[in-house]
Amino acid sequence: MEVETKKCTECKSDIPKDARRCSHCSAKQSKQFGIVALLIGVLLAIVLPGWFFSSDINSNSSSSYPNSSVSQNANQPVFDTELLELMSFNCYTEYGYFHITGEVKNISTKSLENVSAVGNAYTPSGQFVKSSDALLSYNPILPGQTSPFEVLMTGNPEISKCSVDFKYLFGGSIKTKKSE
Repeated sequence: MEVETKKCTECKSDIPKDARRCSHCSAKQSKQFGIVALLIGVLLAIVLPGWFFSSDINSNSSSSYPNSSVSQNANQPVFDTELLELMSFNCYTEYGYFHITGEVKNISTKSLENVSAVGNAYTPSGQFVKSSDALLSYNPILPGQTSPFEVLMTGNPEISKCSVDFKYLFGGSIKTKKSE
């Protein structure tokens, strides 16, 4: 009966396949991982981030609408009141990009983390063209603090109007007071 062999990683001598050290040079042999170990590693790399981020999301399906109850990260309470006040915003096209810039104030009594500005672009007749989002400049935004924001998107000659909403990066919409 033949013994299965492999090559030593250092001296390239034939040694038993299950040897932990080479009998010729005493070099420690690294374990070779099979296809099963590779598949398990890939599966974990895909599943763990999804599980981690999904545990931070409150699955309130009504939160995708700006005027509905606000769904937030699981470690923050759910509010039916306005948490932010949009102080000002402006939209313009420059160098082939559509910019939506402005300032938003935290009018709640809590720090708000991972808040994104969602910029929506429309045609002159009000037809939706596209949207994009970006984190506020200040993270977290503290109670009473005003943070600037800028949302960029590739330009489109049809775009002439814009609006702004706010949401949590991994959660739902944030109810926002619009300044008059």
